[in-house]
Parts: sequence; C-alpha cells; structure tokens
Amino acid sequence: MQLDPVDRARFYLQGLASLHLRRPAPPEDVAWVLRQAPPVEWAAGELVFAMGSPADTAVLVVSGELVATVPAPDGERVVGAAGPWEMVGETALFAPDRPRSATVRARRDSVGLRIAPSVLAAGRANTVVAALEYLLLHTLSQRIRSTNTAIHAAWRELDGGAGASDAAAAAGEPPR
Repeated sequence: MQLDPVDRARFYLQGLASLHLRRPAPPEDVAWVLRQAPPVEWAAGELVFAMGSPADTAVLVVSGELVATVPAPDGERVVGAAGPWEMVGETALFAPDRPRSATVRARRDSVGLRIAPSVLAAGRANTVVAALEYLLLHTLSQRIRSTNTAIHAAWRELDGGAGASDAAAAAGEPPR
C-alpha cells in the first residue's frame, strides 16, 4: 500500500521521535511540524536547490534519494547523497546568510520536508523538533568525521605514504 506524502511524513516523524527519544511523539507535535514543514515531492532529476542560491531551509528526506553535486572540469562531481533518515542543506539552519555550496537534485522520486531555522527556534518544547535536533547533531558529526577522513587520506597521498602513521594518530586511529 502506497502512503500519500502527508501520511508518509507523519509515520516518518513518529518513527524519528521514537528512535531518538525512545518514546512516541504526541500527535499534536507531529501535526505542528507538518504545518510548519509540509511534505514536498520531487520527481527524479528535479532540482531541490541550486549551488549559490540562498540557503534558507534544510531538507529532511522522508523517501527517495537526493544527490549533491558541484561543478567539475568534466561536468559535475557527486559530493554526497541522502536517503531516508538523512538531511541535506543543514548548514542553512545555522548559517542562513551563506549561499548553497552544492546543487541538489532528486536521484529518484522523493519526498522531503523543508525545515527552516524558525522550526527549530519555535519548537523547543516539541518532541519531534527535539528528535530533529538529535538527527542534526548526528548528521553534522558524520560529515565532520567524513571530512576528517578525506583530509587524512589527502595528506597520506601528498606525503606519498610517509607520515601516514602520524595522520592516523592525529585522527585517533591505530597505525597501519
């Protein structure tokens, strides 16, 4: 049975609260978030946001997959992808004065919620917003770890393998 986007988002937000807070979200908390951030549908290939555009919302992926790209000499380079239980454009929630750093498109038919900074600010007592904050912390820590890993790999490549144990030690990893 295929759920409509609102029912799918409602089910998703209830699951998100249960996962991160280990308790169900009151229906009024879910309804409040859905009024602030109604589900948006994107067809495969459709633009979600363009690099350089104003960063005013993050997208919480409910279903489907979104892919982030940046220009490259031979076209576009994929720099990330997000599926259900993930966010893209989360920097907008903390630095809304910065332009988008990548273009994001739907890789396949997708549903997401556009989360504005005002949702986080206005919903401090809302259990679903608290679960979103947990998800944001998880997302940001994963991105930092991924960036650190890429930096360490680049250092090892530049050093030609020399200093790899120093880079691993700095990352808290055992030497290889």
